[in-house]
Amino acid sequence: MRRFIAKLLPLLMLAVFFMATAAAASGKDLSSPPPQQQGKKWRIGYCESTRFVNYAEHLYALVRGLTALGWLQGTEQFPYTPGQEDTRTMWEWLASHNVGPHMEFAATAYYSYDGTSQPAQKRKTDEITRRLNQKKDIDLMIVMGTVAGKLVANDRHNVPVMVFSTSNAVAAGIVKAVDTSGRDHVWAHMYPNRFKRQIEVFHDTFAFKRLGMVYEDSPAGRALAALHDAEALARERKFKIIRSFVQDNQQDKDRFFNEMLAAHRKLAGEVDAMYMTIYPGSRKFAMLPALMEPFYAKKIPVFTQLKGEVQFGALMSVADADFMGIGLFGAEAIVSALKNGSTRNLPQRYESTPYIVLNLEAARKIGYRPPFDILLVADRIYRTIERP
Repeated sequence: MRRFIAKLLPLLMLAVFFMATAAAASGKDLSSPPPQQQGKKWRIGYCESTRFVNYAEHLYALVRGLTALGWLQGTEQFPYTPGQEDTRTMWEWLASHNVGPHMEFAATAYYSYDGTSQPAQKRKTDEITRRLNQKKDIDLMIVMGTVAGKLVANDRHNVPVMVFSTSNAVAAGIVKAVDTSGRDHVWAHMYPNRFKRQIEVFHDTFAFKRLGMVYEDSPAGRALAALHDAEALARERKFKIIRSFVQDNQQDKDRFFNEMLAAHRKLAGEVDAMYMTIYPGSRKFAMLPALMEPFYAKKIPVFTQLKGEVQFGALMSVADADFMGIGLFGAEAIVSALKNGSTRNLPQRYESTPYIVLNLEAARKIGYRPPFDILLVADRIYRTIERP
C-alpha cells in the first residue's frame, strides 16, 4: 500500500503546482475586452461529440470561471445538476439571458454529433465550417470531446476552437504538442498521463496479470479508452491486455446492453482485473449494476476511468477532484484567445487534484477488504451500490 500512497503524492504535488499557475495567471488583466471589441459582444458557439456527463460539468465550470474573471455577469441561476448529461438546456439558458456586456451565446450555434453516422457527421461539419468561414457570426467555438474536436478544429476556417474533455488531444491529432497547440486557431486542455496513472494505481493495488478492457475498435474509441497509455504500461509492467470490442453511440440501447453484457461475461472468465473505459455516447450508468455482476461472481476488481461509475457498482476510480480549477484555467484560455487573436502559444496543461472514489459494497461482493491506507486517502466512499 505504500506504493499506492507514493503514486498519489506526485499527482497531488503537480495539481498544487498547476493550481498555483492558474491562480497566478488569473491575476492578469483579463477582465476587460480589447479596444476593438468595445461596444460589441463576442459571440460564442458550442459543439459536443455526444451527450455526456463530463461535458455538462465542463460547461458549468467554464461559466463559473468566466464569471469569476468578470467576463460574465448574472449567472447565479445558471441551471446545472451534478450528474446531468444534457447541455442543450444549459446553452438555451445562456442564449436567452443577458450575461453582461462582453459575451453572448448564440442560440443557433449549438451543435451535437450525438447519434450521427459518418456521412451525417460530414454534413454537420460542413455546415459548421461554412458558417464559421462564410457567415462569420461566431467569434469562438467551445468544443467538447475527441470526435467533435477532430471534426470542428479543421483548417477550413480560422475561428478559435477551444477543445475540452478529450482523452489525449495530441494522439487524436487535434493539437501538435502537450504544452502549446502549435496551431493559430486551435487549443485543447491537456492532462497528460492521467489514465496511465490510473492504471498504475490499480496495478500497485492488485498486481494483476491479465487486464480486461472493452472499447470501440476505432480511432476515436481507442483514444477515449486511453489505449496508448494502457499498452505502454502493459509493456513496462509485463501484464497482458485482454480486449473486447463494442460499438459506442448505438441508438438501440438494448442491443448495446446485451453486447456489453456478453463482453463482460467473456472477459470475466479470462482476466484477473477489469478497467472500465469511457463510452460517452451510450450512457451506461443505468446498466452498470447488471454489467458488474459477471465480475462480482468471479471476484474480479473493477477500476473505472469515470468516477461516477463507482457509485453504481465499480470498485474504484482515481479521477479529477472537481472541474472548477479546469473551468478557471479554460476560461482564461478563452479570454486570451479572444483578446490576442491566436491560440498557438497559450498554455494547455492543467492537472487537477486526484480524487479517490471507493465502493464498499462492491468490495464486499468480490471479497476485498480495503487496507487502512486506501480508506485513509479515499475522498469519497460509497457504502452501497446505488441504482440510477
